[in-house]
Formats: sequence, C-alpha cells, structure tokens
Amino acid sequence: MSKGQKIAMWVVSILLTCLFLFAGLPKLLTPAKMLSEWVYAPWFLTFIGVCETLGAIGLLIPRLAALAAAGLSVIMIGAVYTLVTHHLNKELPIPIFVFFLLMLVIFLRRKESSPVSAPAVS
Repeated sequence: MSKGQKIAMWVVSILLTCLFLFAGLPKLLTPAKMLSEWVYAPWFLTFIGVCETLGAIGLLIPRLAALAAAGLSVIMIGAVYTLVTHHLNKELPIPIFVFFLLMLVIFLRRKESSPVSAPAVS
C-alpha cells in the first residue's frame, strides 16, 4: 500500500471514529432523550450505543479495524431500514455514504486483520 493510500485510510478511519463516537455516546449516556424520536426499547438504544462506541474505538486499532467496520456496517444497514420504515427518505444518503466508507475500510484493512500463521513445527 502506498503512503498516500495509508494516509487516506487513516483519515477515513479517524473521521468514521469521530462520527460513531458522536452518534454512540448520546445513545449510551442519555437514551431517554432518544426514545422520543424512535419506537425502540431503551435497552436496544443502549446496546446500539455500546456497539457504536466500541466499533469507533476498534476502527483505530489496525488488527480490529476490518472487524469493527463490518459490525458498524450492520448497524448502518439497520439505520437505513429505520429511516425507510419511518419515511425519512431525505436522510438516507448519509447512512448509505457511511456504509460505503466502512466497506472501503474493510477493503483496505483486510490484510492487516488476517491472522498471523504460526511457523510450522517439524
């Protein structure tokens, strides 16, 4: 991977980390405020907040970044589903764009996350 690709990968990873921290921490710390907007159970918003926060931290750890991006992409699919079912189609481009950025992180970090094979013992 070239130096420019590494820089771009880190910039995207840091921006996604900020996005998911700013999205996950309010759900984790004040789920009651979020409940007025969505019809999900309080425990579910807390669960999503924990997943987003841990996923954001995982994006900064090279060996975990692909796995964290995969988990966060599942959350983005759920976000698209929620927006479609609540008829908020004008807000759809944001989670779709974030989903594609997460796919980019998975693609760029796939070699770093592969397990290191142990040397053969003879």
